Amino acid sequence: MKTVAFFVNPLAGYGGIRNNKGSDNMHLENIEDSTSIKRSIEFLSGIKCRDITFIVPYGCMGSDEMDIAGLKYTISYHPEEPTTSKDTINFLLSASGADLICFVGGDGTARDVLKAGLGIPVIGVPAGVKMYSSVFSINIKYAIEVFTKFCISDPEYIECEVADINEEQYRKGKLEITSFGTLKIPDFDGMMFSSKAEYPESSSYDIAEYIIDNMKEDVYYIIGPGSTCKAIVNSLGFKTNMLGFDIFKGKNLITEDAGEDAIYNNIFTGHVKIIISIIGGQGFLLGRGNQQLSARIIKKTGFENICVISSPEKLSGISSLAVDINDHEIKIPKFIRILTGYGQFKMMKSRY
Repeated sequence: MKTVAFFVNPLAGYGGIRNNKGSDNMHLENIEDSTSIKRSIEFLSGIKCRDITFIVPYGCMGSDEMDIAGLKYTISYHPEEPTTSKDTINFLLSASGADLICFVGGDGTARDVLKAGLGIPVIGVPAGVKMYSSVFSINIKYAIEVFTKFCISDPEYIECEVADINEEQYRKGKLEITSFGTLKIPDFDGMMFSSKAEYPESSSYDIAEYIIDNMKEDVYYIIGPGSTCKAIVNSLGFKTNMLGFDIFKGKNLITEDAGEDAIYNNIFTGHVKIIISIIGGQGFLLGRGNQQLSARIIKKTGFENICVISSPEKLSGISSLAVDINDHEIKIPKFIRILTGYGQFKMMKSRY
């Protein structure tokens, strides 16, 4: 019987919908607001292989979620309140004999796992804001599949990168990525093997020209983060936060670096188009790097009003588009049309 050390970072993902671009130094005032706890319960409830010995920390870091999912466990550590990265490391040291570490969190959580220095393979269930590391599954559905495969087989493992960014610079629109080391993950389909990557955007302004030429005065345009999207904003004569969402009415800037609430409120004002790009290297379309686009916004707007743009360079190393949206009511098309130049499009399969 295999032994799994499981834990949750209750704060992971908390800053995403709040437009904080990270959760470092934030305080979780209400446990019901925790993104990661909700995700952990969905993950644990989906586990079919029950012949596993789970070791967990007490309370919201593990045992509470186990109780809700109906799983048996042993408590090896009692964290402080509120929990901190110190509790993550102490818990892992208390569970050093495990065959696998399974955690729900983000890049900061992965860094804490690395700091513990146990060398045990991991499965990361994605719940963070930034998600620049490559030790996470594509989404909860794939995390369940990967965990199941681990339970019933003896997999090979590969080393994958743990990376994180400077959050203070990130909020200012500056992207500073640092690699901190590697962790072992099971070599199964469903885990992401690439960290986020930057590519030359040779066609960005051709894309921007096409978008601008087709803008209508009575339409609200919600333009996402990244250099491809910001080429549109720059071409309209504005300079905004590289990593935020901007709201335009026609070609006029209404709101800069908008949070989830501002975006949601604007989609009731008239016809809306959302313009987003994909993440280089990983191929993520929704759920990573643009968490201001909540499930309620996507449902209200409709996927038919989402315009996806990307340079051909970004698409060259990607076989499909990944989606990590925790709402089963949202129907993602099997094939998505991507604007890659002036009036040039490419169809790609989605993976969700």
